[in-house]
Amino acid sequence: MKETCQLAILDLGGLEVLLNLLDTNDIRCKIGSLKILTKISQNVQLQQTIVHMRGLQRMVNNLDSPVKELQALAAETIANVTKFHRARRTVRQHGGIRKLVKLLDCFPNSADLRANMEKDLEVARCGASALWSCSKSTKNKEAIRRAGGIPLLGRLLRSPHENMLVPVVGTLQECASQVRRAHGLSCSLLLDV
Repeated sequence: MKETCQLAILDLGGLEVLLNLLDTNDIRCKIGSLKILTKISQNVQLQQTIVHMRGLQRMVNNLDSPVKELQALAAETIANVTKFHRARRTVRQHGGIRKLVKLLDCFPNSADLRANMEKDLEVARCGASALWSCSKSTKNKEAIRRAGGIPLLGRLLRSPHENMLVPVVGTLQECASQVRRAHGLSCSLLLDV
């Protein structure tokens, strides 16, 4: 977490190694890499370097993984990195908005609902956080709407978990002006979803 250590990782080529691990088939390597990337991606210089090194594309690709922990870590790291325009555009251009919206659907009709509920909620929370960060862009707001994100975010408003509600409400707030302009919806209709 120390900035000097983060910059040392960058200077010694560690960031490139961590990003390359996201392209492997070893799930444990990917998870380990993303655990570190999630922490160090809060540094602005590292955010820009991650985008420059095509790291966001690799993270977006990992959102399709069937491994919940990997999905959550990839989404959380995307949320950290997408603090500037180029990063948000990169996520959208590589199909990341659609994949992040898909993570919000954490209430599938399955028999093992309770066993996976905690993991599914964490994946949805991380997906909502990444969408909140990405929703600072007008084109991304439209992409969230087209991907079906508004009804899924509306469903998550019923969550009793505060850590889920903050990114959900933040994303809905960012998207509200875009939704109203595109469909003439009022905020009250949005909250009735």
